[in-house]
Amino acid sequence: MRSAFILLYNASQLADDERDRFLACLGESELLRYRRFLRPLRQREFLLGRILLRFAVARLAGVTLEAVQIAERKNQAPLVQLPVAGAALPFFSLSHSRGWVACAASVDTALGLDAEMLDTERDVDAIARAAFSEEESDWLSSRPAEDKAADFYALWSSKEALFKLMSVQGDGSPSPEHVAAGVRLRSGPDWHARTWTQQGLVITLCSRERLQSVARICLLGAAPSAWTLQLDSQLP
Repeated sequence: MRSAFILLYNASQLADDERDRFLACLGESELLRYRRFLRPLRQREFLLGRILLRFAVARLAGVTLEAVQIAERKNQAPLVQLPVAGAALPFFSLSHSRGWVACAASVDTALGLDAEMLDTERDVDAIARAAFSEEESDWLSSRPAEDKAADFYALWSSKEALFKLMSVQGDGSPSPEHVAAGVRLRSGPDWHARTWTQQGLVITLCSRERLQSVARICLLGAAPSAWTLQLDSQLP
């Protein structure tokens, strides 16, 4: 059974002493990128993303968190390396929005993840006309007023998640339409999308192969040891 899990963490709750402990885990290229961020919250999002990535990969690969090495790459997802030559590297994807950090991981299929904080005050019709195709924008315009904001973010996050999935697969072709004949698509050739709302976020996970199970876990506490206990109790 193909499965994945998504880890969620609120970076704004990270205390300074915990931040310093996590910073000690980063490699040189990660520290350089961390210091380029000017806003403290964006620094925390980046830091927690790299720690969640280490934690997810370590769990699926059966190694310690400290054994997972990460190097930054310009305009690409980070490069993850394991200590054992030839070891199978889990698939992963990262996202963040307004202090929340999300990391998806699977041993079964390539992934693309996007998380967006739902903001009902935005003029989503205007944004859609600028960012979506004509058919996608028309679809959003036809949606009931009470559903429009959620529908906008679901479509937006699906497009972002699919773009990440295609980038991981090295597919340089334009992202396909997400609306056809007035219906929002949730799958296409070599992609399958699932969307949820959790913690005020609209979260979409795109996968190359269809997933039968996706666990979504909001992590509590700041220690990986506590996260391990939580996952042990929530994952099969």
